[in-house]
Amino acid sequence: MGKIVDTSGKPLTDEIASIKRDPLQPLFSGLIQPNDDTLATRGQGKGVKLYEEIERDPHVFACLHKRKMAVISRPWEVKPASDSALDMRAAQVVREKLEIINFDVACYALLDAINKGYSVGEIMWAAMNGIAVNEIRPRDQRRFKFGEEYELRLLTPQNMMTGEEMPDKKFIVHSVGAKDGNPYGLGLGSKLFWPVWFKRQGITFWLTRLDKFGSPTAVGKYPSGTLKPDQETLLNALAAISQDAGIAIPDGMVIELLEAAGSGEAGYERMIRYMDEQISYCILGDSSGDKGSGGALASAAITRNEVRLELVQFDSDMLSATLNTTVVKWITDYNVPGAKPPTVWRKIVEPEDIKIRAERDQILFNMGMKPSANYIAENYPGWEVAKLPNKNGASAEFAEAAKPIFSGDALAAQLAIEAAPHWNSVLERIRVIGNNAKSLTSLKDDLIANFGDLSSDDLVKVMAAGFAVADLQGIADVKYENLNTRPSDVQA
Repeated sequence: MGKIVDTSGKPLTDEIASIKRDPLQPLFSGLIQPNDDTLATRGQGKGVKLYEEIERDPHVFACLHKRKMAVISRPWEVKPASDSALDMRAAQVVREKLEIINFDVACYALLDAINKGYSVGEIMWAAMNGIAVNEIRPRDQRRFKFGEEYELRLLTPQNMMTGEEMPDKKFIVHSVGAKDGNPYGLGLGSKLFWPVWFKRQGITFWLTRLDKFGSPTAVGKYPSGTLKPDQETLLNALAAISQDAGIAIPDGMVIELLEAAGSGEAGYERMIRYMDEQISYCILGDSSGDKGSGGALASAAITRNEVRLELVQFDSDMLSATLNTTVVKWITDYNVPGAKPPTVWRKIVEPEDIKIRAERDQILFNMGMKPSANYIAENYPGWEVAKLPNKNGASAEFAEAAKPIFSGDALAAQLAIEAAPHWNSVLERIRVIGNNAKSLTSLKDDLIANFGDLSSDDLVKVMAAGFAVADLQGIADVKYENLNTRPSDVQA
């Protein structure tokens, strides 16, 4: 075939590097083949069932379950495509239809693609106040193939080779890790195969050693020239001692118990633990090995119970993209024709360290700043606004439940109030420096240049205040970036 040339001057919309023209991915009977070397070399015709066998390993199952739960434990929301009445109605309908089913259970099943590369769910439509999804049933991936146009084909008893093409708006296919757009994807199973295989081999050898040396081996000795019947008598005696095979050697008919001089259990255990670390690293993004002691072990234990936030975000975004182009769009088409389909997403937010925020707010409060009621309600739910008298008899708003949010003795509180006017002027200078700083590094340098004559303790307080103010300014800029004005969450 000759060179493809575009002489129209318009963008070329035709697909050039299609699967049909891929010499590295030949089609078989018009079907796309999986691009998975592990299945090709070790699968023995099992297909993705090989990866189901990998999940029988308790550590693999626990890590995969943890990674899936890290996604579905996050709240989901449906966002309209625009503020138009029709699009808002579409979002409401989609939300109602997804709430009918157990949406998290359906998502958990589709996340099977993390290990196997792809997953398939069949939508069971029903007439309920329009067209609704009654259920999304997970299906065995081995029952499906993909045609050269990426269409899903179901293998049936009548057609086990190429399968039957499936209707539109009936099946959800979630694919991850695909190379060159291969619809079969490439899951973690292709990476997990070898550490699981080595781990199983290590356990097999370990059990063999335990079986061999767990109890002593009976040894029979007989004098040279012992007749064959006598030798058999000795062997029968050994068999009566143990069900294991005994040995007979010429040298005085004596029975002894042969015990192992040493054992290699520690070596096997280290190898098995190492494989578990590799499995954790592959699935969760951190091996979290039990290395070190004390605080190191505690830190490792915390990490081992977490999934890296970027992995949760990746899994959630990939799944949401699949749902938005399939079931969300189809619900909209059936129930709100003409509307732009909404989108469903999960809120993946790293929880804020309340201790760090409280310490930052305490620094600002001690300098004379007072938080507004809105700030308290948003960041410290459940606390009430109390009136704390200052030196002039005026009142300062702050949070209070059973006691003030920042505990301290009365003397410390009084000192903070007395020092407020001085710190207000310092804070104003810090604000100006913060507004003019181009980076955190320049902010640090400017603070040192302006307050370098202070004592070390006071300079530390100034530096802490500077970074706290910069932090608050950054949060406010992000939160209210689309507004001409923003509420004063923290007032001096």
